[in-house]
Amino acid sequence: MYRGMNVADCAVEELLSYQFDPHTLVLQPIGHLDSTNYREFQILLGMALEQAVSGVIVDCLWVETVDEYGIQTLVSGIERAANLGKTISFAAMNPSIRIAMEAEWDRQRDMRFGSWQDLFGSDLEQFLDEQVST
Repeated sequence: MYRGMNVADCAVEELLSYQFDPHTLVLQPIGHLDSTNYREFQILLGMALEQAVSGVIVDCLWVETVDEYGIQTLVSGIERAANLGKTISFAAMNPSIRIAMEAEWDRQRDMRFGSWQDLFGSDLEQFLDEQVST
């Protein structure tokens, strides 16, 4: 269920029917973002990112729980926003959901690109130190 909307399908149809040019859209999921409803939210989030000029804010104030499907949906929203060159922000996210989302983002990033830790050989470190000293 989404704030101000009775059924997600109606919300999607309503969003499609409007001819507007929003700078930033705000989504407020309510209750649980889990395996039973993540697809509806994923569609709504994707449409909002497509419609918004600048980006989307996902206000998590009314979200009670998020399972692994919900976390993956939020992370895919980050990727979609990046692909579109838009921003996505999360407001009022409870700390446990934020930690789970960040862990999933790190896991997916590491799977795709490897570790992001900057590791330099000692010879490069020594060279850089010498350059700073001179």
